[in-house]
Amino acid sequence: MANEVKTPTLEDAIASFNRGDYFGAAERFEVIGRDTEPELKTMIDAFNRIAAALHLRFERGGRQAAINLLSQAMLTLDDLRPEHAGLDIERLWNELQAYADEVRATPRTEHTGLKHRTRLFLEKRRAPKINPKTNRKD
Repeated sequence: MANEVKTPTLEDAIASFNRGDYFGAAERFEVIGRDTEPELKTMIDAFNRIAAALHLRFERGGRQAAINLLSQAMLTLDDLRPEHAGLDIERLWNELQAYADEVRATPRTEHTGLKHRTRLFLEKRRAPKINPKTNRKD
């Protein structure tokens, strides 16, 4: 049928996330999370929170809501470290921790202006990514 909607895959959602399309990724994670097996649902729900947090931060300038969502996701991902479903959860968790600390260090009162937009631009370049687990020795 011409009007069939393709159900997103986890790979589609991760690709959107890693491209910086956090709103699209959150929607994809939400759809996937509804019908996924229990061993993946927890991880996908955490990814959805991360995508929502980054969308709030970069598109709306939110600070505390982003911190709260990132913290919730980190608590969930902590139990899935170091690897889950072929993904490098340890690396993601470490990147989330560093990023959340960076957001916590921003001024609570800075919501507008060139300095704020510049800060968000630089933060977006350092935003966490979801990566496959590699067998490299660090």
